Parts: sequence; structure tokens; C-alpha cells
Amino acid sequence: MPPRRPAIDIISHSPDQTRQLGYRLGRHLRPGDIVLLVGQVGAGKTTLVQGIARGLNVEDYVQSPTFALAAEHAGRTVAGQDVALYHLDFYRLEGVADLDTFGYEEYLDDESAVVAIEWPQRLPPATLDTYLLIELRHLSDAKRRLVFRPAGNHYSEVVDGLRAEVFGAQPRSNHSRD
Repeated sequence: MPPRRPAIDIISHSPDQTRQLGYRLGRHLRPGDIVLLVGQVGAGKTTLVQGIARGLNVEDYVQSPTFALAAEHAGRTVAGQDVALYHLDFYRLEGVADLDTFGYEEYLDDESAVVAIEWPQRLPPATLDTYLLIELRHLSDAKRRLVFRPAGNHYSEVVDGLRAEVFGAQPRSNHSRD
């Protein structure tokens, strides 16, 4: 379970700021990472993934895979390691039976990829032990609230790195990967 209090709570004032935040986050992600994006339609989930893709040096145009369910993009981490970005969107899925026919486990099990999932609440409970949950809330036309909730030490490290980059804060502690 993620902590009750968010690790970071940020207000973005424009889609460009949301993409920039995603870019900074993407620079801290590495193969095997899973990012869960929760928010209403139009909250900025895909906009954030566009930034994550840029941070992972993805050259493709990133759009919501609502009808395709998944989009695969080739990228490269800051350290120069090849990485795939799997962008999954479960909005159209009705339940677990739809997920089973989709084969989502193959994406989650790929240790050479970063996986970003929109509408992860469609996943069966207890599918994942560790992940970074980002809640996006629509505040006004362009303003969004992004709440980061890491589940696992590794994701606490990712958030600490992001906090240090965005706010100039020192990381709180050293964590080991779960």
C-alpha cells in the first residue's frame, strides 16, 4: 500500500509544465519500472506520459492508446541503456476478463521496459507490489494537481531524485531496490 501522505504534491499550471515534469521523471526511471496514472478523462495522464517519453529519449509521437490498448516506443535511459516504453490505457476495458484476453502480464513482466499504465484501477487487486502511483486531478482549464505515491523503496528513491531536481531538495535517505 502506498503511504497515506503523498511523497510529492505538485500543481502544474499548463500542459507544457506537466510534460516538463514527466520529462524530469522519465530521466529517473529505468528498465523494470512501472508508473500507474490515475485521473479522470482529460486530467493530463497522456500529457505526463509524453514527458516521460521525452525523458527516456523516445523519438516517436506519443498519444493515448485508448483504442489500441498499448503503444510501444523505443528509447534510451539517461545512462544510455536501451529501453522500451510501454504505454497502456485500460479505459475501455470492462473487467478482468478483458484484461486476460489482452495479455497485459507480458508488458508488466518485461524487465527491459518502463511501463506507464492509464486507468490501472482496472487491474486485478494485488497485481503489483511495487510501483509509482501518480494521481492527476483537474483543477481548472490548464491547471492540474499531481500527487506522487511511491510503493516500494526503489520508487521512493525515484521520487527523492525527482524532488531534488524539481525543488533542489536533498534526497531523504538511501533506499534499496525492492
